[in-house]
Formats: sequence, C-alpha cells, structure tokens
Amino acid sequence: MTEARRAHLPVEQRRAQLVAAAMRVMQREGAWALTTRAVAKEAGVPLGAVHYAFGSKTELVRAVFRADRDRSTALLRRAVETGGTPAEILTRALVGYVDSVIADPGAEIVLQELTMMGGRDDDLRAAARESTEQYRGDVLDLLHRVAEASGGTWCGDVEVLAESVLGQLFGLSVNWLCTGDDDLFRRSATDAARTLAARLTGGTHA
Repeated sequence: MTEARRAHLPVEQRRAQLVAAAMRVMQREGAWALTTRAVAKEAGVPLGAVHYAFGSKTELVRAVFRADRDRSTALLRRAVETGGTPAEILTRALVGYVDSVIADPGAEIVLQELTMMGGRDDDLRAAARESTEQYRGDVLDLLHRVAEASGGTWCGDVEVLAESVLGQLFGLSVNWLCTGDDDLFRRSATDAARTLAARLTGGTHA
C-alpha cells in the first residue's frame, strides 16, 4: 500500500493501523521511544496523518490502552458466557489473561512501561489512571456477572477484591517477566482465582 493510500484510509482503520505501529515502535525500542513522528515513520504515513487521527501523543497512548482493554474485556466476556461455577469462570478469566501475556510478552512490557511513565508526565499519568479505572470497572463487571450466573451473592467487598485482582495480576506478570516460568504463572493465576471465588462467596458457591 502506498503512503498516499495509507493516509486516506477510513479514520477507524487508520487509527487501528497507527496503534499497531505504535506497539511495534515500543516493543522494538521501548515505550520511552514513542513519539508521533516515530509512529508516522513506522506506519509509512505523513506526520499530519497521525496528528489528525489522535491530536496528540497522549491521545495515542489512550488508544493503545483502549485496544488492550478491548482485548481483555473480550476475554472476560467469554469466560462468563462459557458458564460454570464461580471458581471455574474466574479461573478461565485469569488463566486466559495469563495465556495472552505469554503469547505476547512485548505488549505486556509496553503497557507496564507506559503506566510507569505516568509518574513523570502529568498528561500520561491521567491516561494511565483512566485506563486503570476502566480495567477495575471491567473486573467489577466480571464479578457481578459471575454472581448473577451462579445465582449467588457476594460475601466480600467486591470493590476491594477487584483491586486485589488487579494487584495480583500485575505482580504475577512482573514475576513471570523475570522468571519466564509459564507453569508457575498459570498455577498462580489458578490459585488466585480459586481464592477469590472462596472470598467472594464465603466458600459456598466456589
């Protein structure tokens, strides 16, 4: 595809291609190397096309976070729709996340780097905080859907437990990135899911 044709793609298609280009840049050179100019070069489009699609680097980062959230949301939705006990559904959801990280570790590194960059950049901090809040909302929705599917009610503080899930997954991911132990990563996620189900249901629906 020529540069001219890339620059005139429908907006949503162009944005998706630019997000993919941003991921390639960051996985190759690190999240700190992300600039609109680098993305334009990677995608083979004029710099103006990137600015037209996103307006700023911060908006591009938001789009990267949003693409990952869409993927995670689909995993959670499939976990619930397949059915089963709370422990089975939560295990399917958490292990599904683990498998997605193992399949594409570069993406996980990039997302963690982008989040860390928020500590030094006010605009990126807002984007990272917004992304974390959206992930938390997705986990809360998952827990409520599991409760509805099992006909039970939660015994624990769901918001606190949702926060615990996010913290555990982040910690497990960091540990896996350091050790590369796939089996431990999956077993840890399975144990976390069973513990979560027991805490939520008081052990009666797990």
